[in-house]
Amino acid sequence: MSSKIVAFRNKGVIDPKSITTFGVSSKEGEGAIGFFGTGLKYAISIILRQGGSITIYAGMDKMEFGTRQEKIRVDEFTFVTMNGHALGFTTEVGKTWETWQAFRELYCNTLDEQGECFVTDKGLEPAEDETLIIVKSKEFHDAWVNRSEIILGSEPLHTLEGMDVHAGASEFVFYKGIRALKLSSPSMYTYNIKSSLDLTEDRTIKHSFYADHYIRQALSRLTDKHAISKVVTAGDGLYERSIDFSNTSPSEEFSTVVRVLAKTFTKNLNHSAVTACRGNLLDSLAEIEHMPLNNVDQMRMDKAISFCRRIGYSVDEYPIIVTEFLGEEVLGRAHNERIFISKRTLMMGTKMLCGTLIEEFIHLRHKLRDESYAMQNFLFDALVSIGEQLTGEPL
Repeated sequence: MSSKIVAFRNKGVIDPKSITTFGVSSKEGEGAIGFFGTGLKYAISIILRQGGSITIYAGMDKMEFGTRQEKIRVDEFTFVTMNGHALGFTTEVGKTWETWQAFRELYCNTLDEQGECFVTDKGLEPAEDETLIIVKSKEFHDAWVNRSEIILGSEPLHTLEGMDVHAGASEFVFYKGIRALKLSSPSMYTYNIKSSLDLTEDRTIKHSFYADHYIRQALSRLTDKHAISKVVTAGDGLYERSIDFSNTSPSEEFSTVVRVLAKTFTKNLNHSAVTACRGNLLDSLAEIEHMPLNNVDQMRMDKAISFCRRIGYSVDEYPIIVTEFLGEEVLGRAHNERIFISKRTLMMGTKMLCGTLIEEFIHLRHKLRDESYAMQNFLFDALVSIGEQLTGEPL
Protein backbone atom coordinates (compact mmCIF):
# COMPACT_ATOMS: atom_id res chain seq x y z
CA MET A 1 0.00 0.00 0.00
CA SER A 2 1.23 3.53 -0.75
CA SER A 3 2.63 5.40 2.27
CA LYS A 4 1.21 8.59 0.80
CA ILE A 5 -2.01 9.88 2.31
CA VAL A 6 -4.58 11.66 0.15
CA ALA A 7 -6.47 14.02 2.43
CA PHE A 8 -9.56 16.20 2.10
CA ARG A 9 -10.18 18.99 4.59
CA ASN A 10 -13.45 20.94 4.67
CA LYS A 11 -14.76 23.66 6.91
CA GLY A 12 -17.77 22.53 8.91
CA VAL A 13 -18.47 19.24 10.63
CA ILE A 14 -20.11 16.43 8.69
CA ASP A 15 -23.14 14.79 10.26
CA PRO A 16 -22.42 11.04 10.61
CA LYS A 17 -26.00 10.37 9.46
CA SER A 18 -25.05 11.63 5.99
CA ILE A 19 -22.51 8.80 5.85
CA THR A 20 -24.75 6.03 7.10
CA THR A 21 -27.99 7.04 5.38
CA PHE A 22 -28.71 6.82 1.65
CA GLY A 23 -30.48 9.69 -0.09
CA VAL A 24 -29.20 12.37 2.29
CA SER A 25 -27.70 15.40 0.53
CA SER A 26 -27.21 18.73 2.26
CA LYS A 27 -25.05 21.18 0.33
CA GLU A 28 -24.99 24.87 1.13
CA GLY A 29 -23.69 26.20 -2.18
CA GLU A 30 -26.18 26.92 -4.94
CA GLY A 31 -23.77 25.58 -7.58
CA ALA A 32 -22.87 22.40 -5.71
CA ILE A 33 -21.53 19.63 -7.93
CA GLY A 34 -21.89 16.62 -5.66
CA PHE A 35 -24.94 15.08 -4.07
CA PHE A 36 -23.53 13.45 -0.91
CA GLY A 37 -26.59 11.25 -1.11
CA THR A 38 -24.90 8.14 -2.52
CA GLY A 39 -21.46 9.18 -3.72
CA LEU A 40 -19.70 9.25 -0.35
CA LYS A 41 -20.98 5.76 0.46
CA TYR A 42 -19.85 4.57 -2.96
CA ALA A 43 -16.38 6.07 -2.48
CA ILE A 44 -15.99 4.38 0.93
CA SER A 45 -17.11 1.06 -0.51
CA ILE A 46 -14.71 1.21 -3.48
CA ILE A 47 -11.71 2.18 -1.37
CA LEU A 48 -12.33 -0.68 1.06
CA ARG A 49 -13.11 -3.18 -1.71
CA GLN A 50 -9.72 -2.47 -3.28
CA GLY A 51 -7.85 -2.94 -0.04
CA GLY A 52 -7.42 0.69 0.94
CA SER A 53 -8.36 2.42 4.16
CA ILE A 54 -10.45 5.51 4.89
CA THR A 55 -10.94 7.49 8.08
CA ILE A 56 -13.21 10.49 8.55
CA TYR A 57 -12.99 13.01 11.38
CA ALA A 58 -16.17 14.96 12.12
CA GLY A 59 -14.54 17.61 14.25
CA MET A 60 -12.66 15.58 16.87
CA ASP A 61 -14.89 12.51 16.46
CA LYS A 62 -13.11 9.75 14.59
CA MET A 63 -14.94 7.41 12.24
CA GLU A 64 -12.80 4.55 11.02
CA PHE A 65 -14.19 2.34 8.29
CA GLY A 66 -13.55 -1.34 7.78
CA THR A 67 -15.30 -4.52 6.62
CA ARG A 68 -17.02 -7.51 8.16
CA GLN A 69 -18.26 -10.73 6.59
CA GLU A 70 -21.90 -11.53 7.31
CA LYS A 71 -24.19 -14.20 5.97
CA ILE A 72 -27.66 -13.42 4.69
CA ARG A 73 -29.60 -16.62 4.01
CA VAL A 74 -27.08 -18.69 2.03
CA ASP A 75 -24.77 -15.96 0.74
CA GLU A 76 -21.81 -14.19 2.36
CA PHE A 77 -21.56 -10.38 2.05
CA THR A 78 -18.81 -7.97 2.98
CA PHE A 79 -20.47 -5.24 5.03
CA VAL A 80 -18.90 -1.83 5.55
CA THR A 81 -18.30 -1.04 9.21
CA MET A 82 -17.85 2.27 11.03
CA ASN A 83 -15.93 2.05 14.30
CA GLY A 84 -16.59 -1.67 14.31
CA HIS A 85 -20.34 -1.47 13.75
CA ALA A 86 -21.83 -2.80 10.50
CA LEU A 87 -23.59 -0.23 8.36
CA GLY A 88 -26.54 -0.82 6.05
CA PHE A 89 -24.48 -1.33 2.90
CA THR A 90 -21.78 -3.64 1.55
CA THR A 91 -18.66 -3.26 -0.57
CA GLU A 92 -20.82 -4.19 -3.56
CA VAL A 93 -22.19 -0.64 -3.51
CA GLY A 94 -20.82 1.21 -6.53
CA LYS A 95 -19.89 -2.12 -8.08
CA THR A 96 -19.35 -0.62 -11.55
CA TRP A 97 -17.39 2.37 -10.28
CA GLU A 98 -13.62 2.63 -10.72
CA THR A 99 -11.08 4.15 -8.34
CA TRP A 100 -10.87 7.44 -10.23
CA GLN A 101 -14.62 7.87 -9.68
CA ALA A 102 -14.19 7.42 -5.94
CA PHE A 103 -11.46 10.09 -6.00
CA ARG A 104 -13.67 12.33 -8.12
CA GLU A 105 -16.53 11.96 -5.65
CA LEU A 106 -14.50 13.01 -2.62
CA TYR A 107 -12.81 15.77 -4.61
CA CYS A 108 -16.14 17.13 -5.85
CA ASN A 109 -17.55 17.09 -2.35
CA THR A 110 -14.50 19.06 -1.25
CA LEU A 111 -15.05 21.59 -4.05
CA ASP A 112 -18.69 21.92 -3.00
CA GLU A 113 -17.62 22.63 0.57
CA GLN A 114 -14.82 24.98 -0.62
CA GLY A 115 -12.23 22.83 1.11
CA GLU A 116 -8.78 21.57 0.11
CA CYS A 117 -7.32 18.31 -1.18
CA PHE A 118 -3.65 17.44 -0.72
CA VAL A 119 -1.14 14.60 -0.41
CA THR A 120 1.12 14.08 2.59
CA ASP A 121 3.23 11.40 4.25
CA LYS A 122 2.88 12.98 7.68
CA GLY A 123 0.30 12.52 10.39
CA LEU A 124 -2.70 14.84 10.34
CA GLU A 125 -4.48 16.45 13.25
CA PRO A 126 -8.25 17.03 13.16
CA ALA A 127 -9.85 20.33 14.13
CA GLU A 128 -13.09 20.94 16.01
CA ASP A 129 -14.73 22.96 13.21
CA GLU A 130 -13.59 20.84 10.26
CA THR A 131 -14.20 17.57 8.46
CA LEU A 132 -11.02 15.64 7.64
CA ILE A 133 -11.01 12.61 5.32
CA ILE A 134 -7.86 10.48 5.16
CA VAL A 135 -7.40 7.84 2.45
CA LYS A 136 -4.53 5.35 2.16
CA SER A 137 -4.57 3.44 -1.11
CA LYS A 138 -2.10 3.02 -3.97
CA GLU A 139 -4.87 3.13 -6.59
CA PHE A 140 -6.37 6.20 -4.96
CA HIS A 141 -2.97 7.92 -4.86
CA ASP A 142 -2.51 7.07 -8.56
CA ALA A 143 -5.83 8.81 -9.25
CA TRP A 144 -4.48 11.89 -7.45
CA VAL A 145 -1.28 11.78 -9.54
CA ASN A 146 -3.38 11.58 -12.75
CA ARG A 147 -5.99 14.04 -11.53
CA SER A 148 -5.57 16.26 -14.62
CA GLU A 149 -7.51 13.53 -16.49
CA ILE A 150 -10.28 13.80 -13.91
CA ILE A 151 -10.27 17.44 -12.79
CA LEU A 152 -9.49 20.31 -15.17
CA GLY A 153 -6.77 22.51 -13.78
CA SER A 154 -5.75 24.51 -16.85
CA GLU A 155 -6.88 27.96 -17.92
CA PRO A 156 -9.15 27.95 -21.01
CA LEU A 157 -7.82 29.01 -24.40
CA HIS A 158 -11.26 30.24 -25.43
CA THR A 159 -14.21 31.16 -23.24
CA LEU A 160 -17.48 30.74 -25.12
CA GLU A 161 -21.14 30.85 -24.17
CA GLY A 162 -21.82 27.76 -22.10
CA MET A 163 -18.42 26.16 -22.73
CA ASP A 164 -14.66 26.63 -22.36
CA VAL A 165 -12.07 25.27 -24.78
CA HIS A 166 -8.81 24.08 -23.21
CA ALA A 167 -5.53 23.19 -24.90
CA GLY A 168 -4.59 19.56 -25.41
CA ALA A 169 -6.18 16.45 -26.84
CA SER A 170 -8.57 14.44 -24.68
CA GLU A 171 -10.72 11.34 -24.68
CA PHE A 172 -13.18 13.01 -22.32
CA VAL A 173 -15.67 15.87 -22.07
CA PHE A 174 -15.68 17.75 -18.77
CA TYR A 175 -18.68 19.21 -16.99
CA LYS A 176 -18.03 22.19 -14.71
CA GLY A 177 -14.40 21.13 -14.57
CA ILE A 178 -15.07 17.45 -13.80
CA ARG A 179 -14.60 14.52 -16.21
CA ALA A 180 -18.10 13.48 -17.20
CA LEU A 181 -18.20 11.74 -20.61
CA LYS A 182 -16.01 9.34 -22.57
CA LEU A 183 -15.85 10.31 -26.25
CA SER A 184 -16.12 7.75 -29.04
CA SER A 185 -13.09 9.42 -30.67
CA PRO A 186 -10.39 11.63 -29.10
CA SER A 187 -10.77 15.39 -29.52
CA MET A 188 -8.00 17.81 -30.51
CA TYR A 189 -9.12 20.23 -27.80
CA THR A 190 -10.49 19.61 -24.31
CA TYR A 191 -14.07 20.80 -23.80
CA ASN A 192 -15.57 21.91 -20.50
CA ILE A 193 -19.35 22.39 -20.63
CA LYS A 194 -20.67 25.00 -18.20
CA SER A 195 -24.35 24.97 -19.23
CA SER A 196 -26.66 22.85 -17.06
CA LEU A 197 -26.87 19.16 -17.98
CA ASP A 198 -28.54 16.15 -16.39
CA LEU A 199 -26.11 13.70 -14.79
CA THR A 200 -26.46 10.06 -13.86
CA GLU A 201 -25.88 8.92 -10.29
CA ASP A 202 -22.21 8.21 -11.06
CA ARG A 203 -21.87 11.83 -12.22
CA THR A 204 -21.54 11.14 -15.97
CA ILE A 205 -23.53 13.10 -18.55
CA LYS A 206 -26.90 11.39 -18.92
CA HIS A 207 -27.48 12.17 -22.60
CA SER A 208 -24.36 12.47 -24.76
CA PHE A 209 -26.26 14.20 -27.59
CA TYR A 210 -26.75 17.23 -25.33
CA ALA A 211 -22.98 17.42 -24.87
CA ASP A 212 -22.55 17.26 -28.67
CA HIS A 213 -25.14 20.03 -29.03
CA TYR A 214 -23.40 22.42 -26.63
CA ILE A 215 -19.99 21.74 -28.17
CA ARG A 216 -21.01 22.39 -31.78
CA GLN A 217 -23.03 25.49 -30.88
CA ALA A 218 -20.13 26.94 -28.91
CA LEU A 219 -17.49 26.11 -31.54
CA SER A 220 -19.56 27.78 -34.26
CA ARG A 221 -19.22 31.02 -32.26
CA LEU A 222 -15.41 30.89 -32.17
CA THR A 223 -13.67 34.08 -33.26
CA ASP A 224 -10.06 32.84 -33.25
CA LYS A 225 -9.33 32.08 -36.90
CA HIS A 226 -6.55 29.59 -36.22
CA ALA A 227 -8.77 27.57 -33.87
CA ILE A 228 -11.66 27.70 -36.35
CA SER A 229 -9.43 26.40 -39.14
CA LYS A 230 -8.22 23.49 -36.98
CA VAL A 231 -11.75 22.52 -35.94
CA VAL A 232 -13.30 22.54 -39.43
CA THR A 233 -10.38 20.66 -41.04
CA ALA A 234 -9.98 17.98 -38.37
CA GLY A 235 -8.68 14.72 -39.76
CA ASP A 236 -10.29 11.29 -39.70
CA GLY A 237 -10.39 9.67 -36.29
CA LEU A 238 -10.88 12.95 -34.40
CA TYR A 239 -14.08 13.90 -32.60
CA GLU A 240 -14.24 17.30 -34.34
CA ARG A 241 -14.41 15.54 -37.71
CA SER A 242 -17.86 14.15 -36.79
CA ILE A 243 -19.37 17.48 -35.64
CA ASP A 244 -22.45 18.52 -37.64
CA PHE A 245 -22.57 22.33 -37.79
CA SER A 246 -25.69 22.40 -40.00
CA ASN A 247 -28.09 23.90 -37.45
CA THR A 248 -25.72 26.41 -35.88
CA SER A 249 -25.42 30.19 -36.23
CA PRO A 250 -21.74 30.76 -37.06
CA SER A 251 -19.85 33.87 -36.03
CA GLU A 252 -18.67 36.22 -38.76
CA GLU A 253 -15.09 35.02 -38.21
CA PHE A 254 -16.17 31.38 -38.46
CA SER A 255 -18.00 32.07 -41.72
CA THR A 256 -15.04 33.97 -43.18
CA VAL A 257 -12.56 31.19 -42.43
CA VAL A 258 -14.86 28.48 -43.82
CA ARG A 259 -15.51 30.43 -47.04
CA VAL A 260 -11.80 30.96 -47.65
CA LEU A 261 -11.06 27.28 -47.04
CA ALA A 262 -13.92 26.24 -49.32
CA LYS A 263 -12.72 28.49 -52.15
CA THR A 264 -9.31 26.77 -52.06
CA PHE A 265 -10.80 23.24 -51.93
CA THR A 266 -9.07 22.60 -48.60
CA LYS A 267 -8.70 18.93 -47.76
CA ASN A 268 -10.83 17.55 -44.90
CA LEU A 269 -13.05 20.64 -44.80
CA ASN A 270 -16.20 19.89 -42.79
CA HIS A 271 -18.97 20.35 -45.37
CA SER A 272 -21.63 20.82 -42.70
CA ALA A 273 -19.72 23.96 -41.67
CA VAL A 274 -19.91 25.18 -45.29
CA THR A 275 -23.66 24.54 -45.27
CA ALA A 276 -24.13 26.41 -41.99
CA CYS A 277 -22.16 29.45 -43.17
CA ARG A 278 -23.96 29.60 -46.51
CA GLY A 279 -27.38 29.25 -44.90
CA ASN A 280 -26.63 31.88 -42.27
CA LEU A 281 -25.65 34.42 -44.90
CA LEU A 282 -28.49 33.59 -47.27
CA ASP A 283 -31.05 34.11 -44.51
CA SER A 284 -29.89 37.72 -44.25
CA LEU A 285 -30.33 38.37 -47.99
CA ALA A 286 -34.13 38.44 -47.70
CA GLU A 287 -34.00 41.98 -46.30
CA ILE A 288 -31.56 43.43 -48.85
CA GLU A 289 -32.83 46.04 -51.31
CA HIS A 290 -31.19 47.16 -54.54
CA MET A 291 -28.99 50.20 -54.00
CA PRO A 292 -29.09 52.97 -56.64
CA LEU A 293 -26.14 53.07 -59.05
CA ASN A 294 -24.34 56.18 -60.26
CA ASN A 295 -23.92 56.76 -64.00
CA VAL A 296 -20.51 55.07 -64.21
CA ASP A 297 -21.61 51.96 -62.29
CA GLN A 298 -24.81 51.71 -64.35
CA MET A 299 -22.79 51.88 -67.58
CA ARG A 300 -20.50 49.17 -66.26
CA MET A 301 -23.49 46.99 -65.31
CA ASP A 302 -25.16 47.47 -68.71
CA LYS A 303 -21.92 46.64 -70.51
CA ALA A 304 -21.40 43.50 -68.42
CA ILE A 305 -24.95 42.26 -68.99
CA SER A 306 -24.61 42.88 -72.75
CA PHE A 307 -21.32 40.97 -72.92
CA CYS A 308 -22.72 38.03 -70.93
CA ARG A 309 -25.69 37.85 -73.30
CA ARG A 310 -23.40 37.77 -76.35
CA ILE A 311 -21.53 34.71 -75.06
CA GLY A 312 -24.72 32.84 -74.18
CA TYR A 313 -25.49 33.82 -70.56
CA SER A 314 -28.70 35.85 -70.20
CA VAL A 315 -27.87 36.92 -66.67
CA ASP A 316 -30.59 39.60 -66.55
CA GLU A 317 -33.28 36.92 -66.77
CA TYR A 318 -32.95 37.04 -62.98
CA PRO A 319 -33.31 40.25 -60.92
CA ILE A 320 -29.84 41.69 -60.22
CA ILE A 321 -29.55 43.38 -56.82
CA VAL A 322 -26.49 45.43 -55.93
CA THR A 323 -25.78 45.80 -52.22
CA GLU A 324 -23.08 47.43 -50.13
CA PHE A 325 -21.73 44.25 -48.51
CA LEU A 326 -22.30 40.49 -48.84
CA GLY A 327 -19.63 39.33 -46.43
CA GLU A 328 -15.87 39.41 -46.35
CA GLU A 329 -14.38 38.35 -49.70
CA VAL A 330 -17.85 37.61 -51.11
CA LEU A 331 -18.47 39.23 -54.52
CA GLY A 332 -21.82 37.70 -55.41
CA ARG A 333 -24.59 35.38 -54.24
CA ALA A 334 -27.45 33.49 -55.86
CA HIS A 335 -30.55 33.10 -53.71
CA ASN A 336 -34.32 32.91 -54.15
CA GLU A 337 -34.08 33.32 -57.94
CA ARG A 338 -32.12 36.54 -57.57
CA ILE A 339 -28.52 37.53 -58.22
CA PHE A 340 -26.86 39.59 -55.49
CA ILE A 341 -23.77 41.61 -56.36
CA SER A 342 -21.49 43.38 -53.89
CA LYS A 343 -20.73 47.04 -54.63
CA ARG A 344 -17.07 46.08 -54.35
CA THR A 345 -17.44 43.87 -57.44
CA LEU A 346 -18.31 46.88 -59.61
CA MET A 347 -15.29 48.71 -58.22
CA MET A 348 -13.08 45.83 -59.39
CA GLY A 349 -14.01 46.39 -63.03
CA THR A 350 -16.31 45.09 -65.77
CA LYS A 351 -14.33 41.89 -66.30
CA MET A 352 -14.74 40.86 -62.65
CA LEU A 353 -18.40 41.87 -62.76
CA CYS A 354 -19.01 39.67 -65.82
CA GLY A 355 -17.40 36.66 -64.18
CA THR A 356 -19.44 37.12 -61.01
CA LEU A 357 -22.73 37.54 -62.90
CA ILE A 358 -22.06 34.39 -64.93
CA GLU A 359 -21.15 32.35 -61.85
CA GLU A 360 -24.33 33.33 -59.98
CA PHE A 361 -26.41 32.77 -63.16
CA ILE A 362 -25.03 29.20 -63.38
CA HIS A 363 -25.92 28.59 -59.74
CA LEU A 364 -29.53 29.58 -60.41
CA ARG A 365 -30.00 28.08 -63.86
CA HIS A 366 -28.16 24.79 -63.40
CA LYS A 367 -28.47 24.38 -59.60
CA LEU A 368 -24.72 23.87 -59.18
CA ARG A 369 -23.03 24.60 -55.85
CA ASP A 370 -19.88 26.53 -55.13
CA GLU A 371 -16.72 24.56 -54.48
CA SER A 372 -18.12 21.44 -56.15
CA TYR A 373 -16.64 19.24 -58.85
CA ALA A 374 -19.90 19.51 -60.80
CA MET A 375 -19.43 23.29 -60.96
CA GLN A 376 -15.77 22.88 -61.88
CA ASN A 377 -16.60 20.46 -64.71
CA PHE A 378 -19.35 22.75 -66.04
CA LEU A 379 -16.93 25.69 -66.25
CA PHE A 380 -14.30 23.61 -68.06
CA ASP A 381 -16.93 22.40 -70.54
CA ALA A 382 -18.05 26.00 -71.09
CA LEU A 383 -14.43 27.08 -71.67
CA VAL A 384 -13.93 24.37 -74.27
CA SER A 385 -17.21 25.31 -75.98
CA ILE A 386 -16.06 28.92 -76.28
CA GLY A 387 -12.79 27.62 -77.75
CA GLU A 388 -14.77 25.70 -80.34
CA GLN A 389 -16.64 28.87 -81.28
CA LEU A 390 -13.39 30.80 -81.63
CA THR A 391 -11.72 28.14 -83.78
CA GLY A 392 -14.85 27.60 -85.82
CA GLU A 393 -14.82 23.82 -85.57
CA PRO A 394 -15.97 21.21 -83.02
CA LEU A 395 -13.54 18.97 -81.16
